[in-house]
Amino acid sequence: MYNRVQLKDKKVFLKWFLERYQLKKRESMWILNYLLNHDIVLNKTKFVEKADHTPRGISMGTVGVDNAAFRFYKDGVTFDHPEQAFHEVRLNWHTEIYIELFFKDAELSPEYAKVLEDNPYAKWNDLVPEELNQQVDDAMDSFYLQEKKQKLLDEIDYALETDNRKDFYDLTENLKNIEIKLENEVSPS
Repeated sequence: MYNRVQLKDKKVFLKWFLERYQLKKRESMWILNYLLNHDIVLNKTKFVEKADHTPRGISMGTVGVDNAAFRFYKDGVTFDHPEQAFHEVRLNWHTEIYIELFFKDAELSPEYAKVLEDNPYAKWNDLVPEELNQQVDDAMDSFYLQEKKQKLLDEIDYALETDNRKDFYDLTENLKNIEIKLENEVSPS
């Protein structure tokens, strides 16, 4: 389920960020301060990864990271002039803007994680190779079959303890089918 980040959380984050980090371009700080002081625009702002994949995105780097100081992305074109981005943000306040911040240990920051949203133009799971997806699916199927096998073994034990032959025969037949499936997983034909 999609949970929209609250305005107050964005404000708390921006204040925290601006107090702790020095941006490589001072104009970047101006843009963040503008957002902090304009609720309507901040409501349309989303903090994401891969801002370069969005229709209107900005990436900003702080001192101490290798990323570019500033990039503005609009409809597939990249600009490196913060003034141009600032003008765009002010004039098109009603349109969503996606911001990516590069700072030391960003991936470990609970403050950043709290405001980070899924980028609708570059979802994280789109980057997972299909082969890995298949391996995960296979592992889940195997786990499910192992769990089902264990449950059947417990039920077979109970059928033996209660001398219930009909259940015993039915359950052992089900167990054979599961073991065949598990065997086929190990040595696919």
